[in-house]
Amino acid sequence: MVVSIVLVVLVVLYVSWTAGRLDRLHARVDAAAAALDAALVRRAAAARAVAGRLPPGPDRQALSAAADAALEAGPVNREGVESDLSRALRSAVPQLAPDPVLAELATAASRVGLARSFHNAAVQDTRAIRLRRLPRALRLAGHRELPGFFEIDDMPG
Repeated sequence: MVVSIVLVVLVVLYVSWTAGRLDRLHARVDAAAAALDAALVRRAAAARAVAGRLPPGPDRQALSAAADAALEAGPVNREGVESDLSRALRSAVPQLAPDPVLAELATAASRVGLARSFHNAAVQDTRAIRLRRLPRALRLAGHRELPGFFEIDDMPG
């Protein structure tokens, strides 16, 4: 009888700890997603400024269109639009002489890479817990969606 009670208490403690951990991990994913979104917006704004300094031509139009699309993108098509912006940047930026706007763009691009890494690490940790049998069986995550990774082409030029 005592062993049964101790076992039940241990299971309840484990379930409670796991539910709390999932809550904290989801909060971490939300914070990382917000930081990633802010970094992507800063990069798109810097890309728009760089596009204004390019000589008229197809690269300027492509970069301007990609930056505008990135600033207006919703969560569904965000990865593709951001990858398009990365490709447009690689194509257009070599045409510019050293410029302070380029330094701002380089900083924004490196922050996107860091924010994406932090976001994907938080998603990986959350998914590792969520995909275990017990949290799935007891629906410890409630009705929250399983977070997804954010994969874009963000390789520098």
